[in-house]
Amino acid sequence: MVKKKKKIVIEPFDDIKIIGICSQLEDFKLAWNINKLLNINLVKYSDIVNEDGFGFSFYLYDGGENCNTFNLVEIANAEAKWVSFSPATDYLIVIRNFINDEDLADVLNKIKKIDGVIFAYLIDLETNNKIDTLLEDIEMHEIEIINS
Repeated sequence: MVKKKKKIVIEPFDDIKIIGICSQLEDFKLAWNINKLLNINLVKYSDIVNEDGFGFSFYLYDGGENCNTFNLVEIANAEAKWVSFSPATDYLIVIRNFINDEDLADVLNKIKKIDGVIFAYLIDLETNNKIDTLLEDIEMHEIEIINS
């Protein structure tokens, strides 16, 4: 009898949803509007610096254990673009931990209603090959912030 090998497949970014935002709003104005509409408290931390040495705004809200964590991350500014998405995207909202489809749709619709947001959309994590490296960088930055 041939023994079957068992493989453990680990999804590195389970329970993550990402919303792409196209907006000419400055990061603090967008964060303020998101805080107000979602009743959260995104806090600005040190910029996240990409491999080319350019800094991008980074905001964090941690709802606590068993709640959602939100990051607002700038990916395009006057100096550089960290990653190019199609459609054009200036910011990402990374939502960690489980969020049901209804609540996610509500978050997306509220963001779309912000004056100065041109459009917002849910990024498909399975078909977008640029996202894994970006998520790793975001997660490492967040860990540095928490450990400091």
